[in-house]
Amino acid sequence: MFSGLFAAICTLLYIKLSFNVIKLRKSHQVGIGDAGHKDLQSSIRAHANFIEYTPLAVILVFTLEYQLIGELLLIPLAVLFLVGRLLHAKALYTANLKLRVAGMGCTFLSLIAMALINIYLYFI
Repeated sequence: MFSGLFAAICTLLYIKLSFNVIKLRKSHQVGIGDAGHKDLQSSIRAHANFIEYTPLAVILVFTLEYQLIGELLLIPLAVLFLVGRLLHAKALYTANLKLRVAGMGCTFLSLIAMALINIYLYFI
């Protein structure tokens, strides 16, 4: 089942982003918040942004797969979401606004497409 693989990949990426925050908290000796450290702020936001969008993507991928949408459509949309999240995280670490916009574009495009396909499938 592809949605299981997608959820597992998302989980591993989430854990990687979590470890980034933990590493910086340890190096800056910060237990809560960011204590004004820009790199820790960026890491916390990359981690938070990932978890803000990922549950929706996992649900949408699962519901599309459940409705027997073909993998030829489903996999590219899921990959587009992952690419978007990776670009966005990288952009936050490097303060690259163009990369951040590209990441959000990929994220929104994939989520909108999956939502609209789910709506379409409901009515057919």
